[in-house]
Amino acid sequence: MLAVQLVLKALARSKSFSFIFILNFCLAIASLSYLQFFKGSVDNSLDVKAKSLLGADLVINSRFPINEKQKEQILSKLPQIKNYNEGISTVSMVASSNRARLMEVVKVADGFPYYGGLVFKDKSTFPNQTTLPKDNEVWVYQEVLDLLGLQKNQTLKIGQQNFIVKKVIESDSQKNVSFSGFMPKVYISEEGLEKTELLQFGSTARYKLNYQFKETFSNDKLEELENSLEKQFDRTLRVLSPNDGRDRLLNTLNFLTNFLSLVSLISFFLGLVGLIYLYSGYLRKHQNDIKVLNDIGVSKKSLIYTYLLHLFVLISISTIIVFSFIAFSAKFLAPLLQSYIDLDFDFTLDYFFFAKSALVLFVLSISIGLPMILPMVQSEKRSFSKTILSFTPFIVFLLLLSHAVTPAKYIGFFFALVVLVLIILFFTIGSLTLKKLDFTGHFDNLSLSLAIKNITRQKKTSLTLFTAILLCTAFFSLIPQVGTSLATALTSSVEDRPRFFVVDAKEEQIPSLEKQVSNLGAKLENITPMIRARIIKINDKEQKANGNNNSRNAAVNLSYRTNLKDTEELLEGREFSGVYDSSDFSKPIELSVEKRYANRRGIKLGDKVLFDVLGLEIETKVVNIRTVKWTEFTPNFFLVLQKGAIDDAPKTMLSTISTGDYNASQMMLKLTDTFPSLTIIDVKSLFESFADVVKSVTSITEKMSLYSIAIGLLMSFIIIQYQMNLQKNNILRLKMIGINNKTIKNSFLIEFGLISFLASSLGIILGSVASYFISSLLFESYWDFRADILLLYFSLIPLLTLAVVWVFTSKIIHQKENVLLGE
Repeated sequence: MLAVQLVLKALARSKSFSFIFILNFCLAIASLSYLQFFKGSVDNSLDVKAKSLLGADLVINSRFPINEKQKEQILSKLPQIKNYNEGISTVSMVASSNRARLMEVVKVADGFPYYGGLVFKDKSTFPNQTTLPKDNEVWVYQEVLDLLGLQKNQTLKIGQQNFIVKKVIESDSQKNVSFSGFMPKVYISEEGLEKTELLQFGSTARYKLNYQFKETFSNDKLEELENSLEKQFDRTLRVLSPNDGRDRLLNTLNFLTNFLSLVSLISFFLGLVGLIYLYSGYLRKHQNDIKVLNDIGVSKKSLIYTYLLHLFVLISISTIIVFSFIAFSAKFLAPLLQSYIDLDFDFTLDYFFFAKSALVLFVLSISIGLPMILPMVQSEKRSFSKTILSFTPFIVFLLLLSHAVTPAKYIGFFFALVVLVLIILFFTIGSLTLKKLDFTGHFDNLSLSLAIKNITRQKKTSLTLFTAILLCTAFFSLIPQVGTSLATALTSSVEDRPRFFVVDAKEEQIPSLEKQVSNLGAKLENITPMIRARIIKINDKEQKANGNNNSRNAAVNLSYRTNLKDTEELLEGREFSGVYDSSDFSKPIELSVEKRYANRRGIKLGDKVLFDVLGLEIETKVVNIRTVKWTEFTPNFFLVLQKGAIDDAPKTMLSTISTGDYNASQMMLKLTDTFPSLTIIDVKSLFESFADVVKSVTSITEKMSLYSIAIGLLMSFIIIQYQMNLQKNNILRLKMIGINNKTIKNSFLIEFGLISFLASSLGIILGSVASYFISSLLFESYWDFRADILLLYFSLIPLLTLAVVWVFTSKIIHQKENVLLGE
């Protein structure tokens, strides 16, 4: 009861401190709380809609046709079936009279999907109301009509046949879950698909078995069944449960939320730095109150409870304000977010989220409060090492929290660890440096002398402000440069790359294809064979189908040639010795493996790998490990054999069409018309699509960066204002000994100007260096130096700091001596 009374009095007497503390912490937790609330709402919505996303209780799919024996084996391991359906989808060029695009052609079957379905623009639905399309009809999205320049009831060409656009789809529960990713879908009947003649040997297709069970199972139960089946089936068969559709969408969103989580964590860390600074300053200011209360009989235990409760009340008020804002604004922001991520979800008030967050902040107040309160109550001075040790529970808690709020595994943990190490490093080096440079002399310029003395004597303030500004500028000079580096990697030298990527060509088609491309003003290049195979053994060790190794019978694509390409680099081993010359396969075939694939599979130089190529077992030996520059978009493979060994195996051919002075639309139309089974990918459009996505993500992260840098600067300004309030007595003394207001003001401008200038300079250097290494590692040395962003931060941060110092000093310094003395 005494603790409650003392807390109420503390709140009443320290209104200014309470307001500053609450404002700082509200801004610190706002972005992180809102992001977690948003992720939770999406996750809950997708959990409810998971079966609609998949369309069935369980789906078995494969890149190869599923034979009757496999179907019987699958059926024997499943619960009792209510409905069953066989599906198939493939990618193909779809053309109008003047345009052609690569799209996903999906066979539609009566009664499927079992959950969810299609809603057409005429408000009819499938499978409940609408019958299947006729063999000369298709259903498409509006985007398909826009891409091909068509309208409803006009015709488009798929493969060998023309089809009428009968229905235009308004919404599709399965739209976001597709093996072809971003491609628009065209729905067609089984008879219509047969007429297209798309499904030939080597065609890219996905075969699916869709099951609905008589018994109703939860999503988690179906996921358990999925995991059990995957351990028993051939690895060419993939089992999907409703959670997979949900997780696939979440993984897409996680690409964005990973960035936003890291930016939000920076805001949170800066807010915590401000919290520690402000509350430790509050405790120092009230140290005499602690002594008086202790002298009149208040126990140390009661004092500890009092200040812990005070800290918890301040954090709780901040939490209530932020959560109230989230609850109020959610319904207004939901439509905006839905339009951006192209996904309908419900922004629901999850009270468990609020309760969980409140518990987290309660633990935070204890873990961060005790290390600050105990030394003050016990009147003991701790060494720097003991101080760090006392904050260990708080640091552990912070690392676990950072791990929990980021979708990618361990990214939050390691990010937080790096930031904490940097903070400790800066404080340690800074403390030693300032201690060694403790200034006792004088310069000719009195303002400069006073500024240097304040920096070296007010070590905690100087280091806190320096670290906050440095982290702000370092992190937010890194984000835009990494984002634009990715965009550069996708778009750089587009004119030097192939314009089109040709897939599914047959070997006998290559001469006529070369001639057709040449007649249209281009050149067919990088002609590469592709052969389907399976890995059986690695180093004479058969890969087990028990879940411990997922390599057994893994479907792989092989190719063969004699030399390295310009886009490759040899890391280990030697090049191929020449053409394979053993007619009876008595000696191993030489094999080249791409570096990252080798690391994933544990394959090393000299290892033996046994392949099954359409029933023929061939033994290979790894003679080199190589890197591949995939961003050049020329045909390449993880596994390449020497020429002469499997040249006669059934294959499809990959190739590229060079850039040049020709009409790209006419090229696609002519080739699609002459070779309807070909898949032609417009590489330039693909780069541009990725670049647009990257620009959107970069734009969002830059806006979030501005929010977080604003929080960092605001926290810095709070520190400055709080420190200047503590300096009122010093200002009074300086005025009383005759130092004029201009000299005092200039000393503060120099003090905080030096700190902000040095911190922002070092932060920009560290952020740029980090962005260079990240870009080199991820994007193969494409690095975009964002001088505009760096110049903005370099000039804006010191100028804003000086402006704030000017305002604060003008307010304090012109007060009369008797007012300052009274305060």
